Amino acid sequence: MSPDSLSKETDRSVSEGIQRIIPLGLTVQEAKAWYRYDVTTPLIREGLLTTSFGIMLILSTLTPLGDYLESDLVLHMIPQHLIFIVAGFLLFSGLSSLTLATSYSSKNANRMRKTLVKANSVVNKRGFITFVIAALLIAYWYVPANFDAAVLNDTVHIQMHFTFIVVGALAFIGTRSLSKRARHFAPVIAGKAMGMFGALLLLTTRYVYSTYPLSEQTELGVVMVVMMLVIDLTIVPYELYNYFGKASSPSFSS
Repeated sequence: MSPDSLSKETDRSVSEGIQRIIPLGLTVQEAKAWYRYDVTTPLIREGLLTTSFGIMLILSTLTPLGDYLESDLVLHMIPQHLIFIVAGFLLFSGLSSLTLATSYSSKNANRMRKTLVKANSVVNKRGFITFVIAALLIAYWYVPANFDAAVLNDTVHIQMHFTFIVVGALAFIGTRSLSKRARHFAPVIAGKAMGMFGALLLLTTRYVYSTYPLSEQTELGVVMVVMMLVIDLTIVPYELYNYFGKASSPSFSS
């Protein structure tokens, strides 16, 4: 076989390999990287991130750190709950990478992953279903009666924390159906909801969560509104620059 024929045969093999794994839910660039075995780096990165947040999750639940976070309404609702949500997101991200690795060498796993990705794209268009379920789960636990019950009852508290892990997993599944720009704007939408709730806590003079002092309720409202503004002032200008700035930048040819 001539060198040219061998090169064409190799290119055909690479192309077939890439086309075989694109239906697994990867972009063409991700598929090329996977075919070159560059997936090892993200696997290690996700593994380290998942492990670190898993350790933080354990520390915030089974050590005095958990009692400290739960002693203040702001620390309880934002850092602690965020740890559980991010841990759930990273956990399912790691599982997704592992199933991808398995599907590359196993036809059955390959077929199963294709089916799951296709079902998610058909049933869960734009991540709508998973995002709605995640929002409803958060809203359920932030209902004053439910939140106070979780603070006063250890069993209910564990149920609430587990739910936030599920919320993180749902967020990961939902983001798989979004474009890159939509993924960037998703935190803005979440920030708006958080800011509206924070404004309610800030303006009301009544107890919303009776298990914490009224002053902490006001502090939580301030923090939520500030976080919304920070999200808006970082993501929105960045996306506007990417959309308008780069498009209007002159190109020079040599």
